[in-house]
Amino acid sequence: MKDGPTKRLAGFPAKTDMTHQEFWRDLPILEAETVQVGPGPPVYKMLQITGRDLLIFRSKVAPKMASTIVPHPDWMVLMAPVNWQGAYVFNGQVARPFDVFVSGGPNGYSSTSDRRHNLALGLRKSRLRDACAHLSGLHIDDIALDDQRIRLGSALGTRFHMRMLEAIAASLDAPLSPGKFALDAVVENDLFAEVADLIMAKTIEKSALSKLNLDPLRVVRAAESLFEDRLVNPMSIGDLCKAAGVGATTLNLCFNEIYGTSPMSYLHAKRITQARSIILAAESAPRSVKDVALSLGFTHSGRFAERYRRFFGEYPSETLNKR
Repeated sequence: MKDGPTKRLAGFPAKTDMTHQEFWRDLPILEAETVQVGPGPPVYKMLQITGRDLLIFRSKVAPKMASTIVPHPDWMVLMAPVNWQGAYVFNGQVARPFDVFVSGGPNGYSSTSDRRHNLALGLRKSRLRDACAHLSGLHIDDIALDDQRIRLGSALGTRFHMRMLEAIAASLDAPLSPGKFALDAVVENDLFAEVADLIMAKTIEKSALSKLNLDPLRVVRAAESLFEDRLVNPMSIGDLCKAAGVGATTLNLCFNEIYGTSPMSYLHAKRITQARSIILAAESAPRSVKDVALSLGFTHSGRFAERYRRFFGEYPSETLNKR
């Protein structure tokens, strides 16, 4: 087992020459955003295995990134971080090795870490709920697929990671497009049964579950809504506090818990990340770097270019010339 999937996946046959927005397109997602919050050349490798009701993702991301994902209401996510530098934070929860995070609530999830390698499953909730009910004997309405952390431990966690890698390796002979492959129906059925067994077993073992505290996430989301409304116009900490309904101390604590940085630092990183996405957008190239800077509220082109270089290791004009 070790030689098979590990050898086939050694080259990581992923799609890399795309923006985050291009990758998430056409997936069952209501909202998706990735912000580079640490300096360094951006590395974003993603491999996707697509079934009818199940998606498998393998990703490698660097440098430090903060992501916010809100799936379609009938979809949920199981996130299994494999390795990372520093802390891996999922909805304010600091991960330990072999933790699996379940995100099934309406708010989606936010995660932050540096140089991370993740395995993730996207599952249709209605089908998973049917599988859980069949396995447990409970009525389908009594199956709650809520946000939770499942601590698998070394043995079960290693087995879970290898099972997902096996499913990915078995799909590499069915390419759909660069970085995307088709999932065999039999493999999909087996994975649904295994995930249902995992969730129901850990639900029975109450001590193995840790309910996520979503209060910091709600505060952050409320403040982020102001980012979208006033992306160009300058805003203050007072504006963000008013939008989130909390004081400055609480706002800073919440942003540090979810993203590992202050609100204004996150806003700055978000704008810089958006600038790169605009420059690299496949649909239409910007007329100039200055136009991009002004559209995002950077009134001094020189300062914008220097900040951009500190983040991505190149000037925005160099990125534009690479198109």
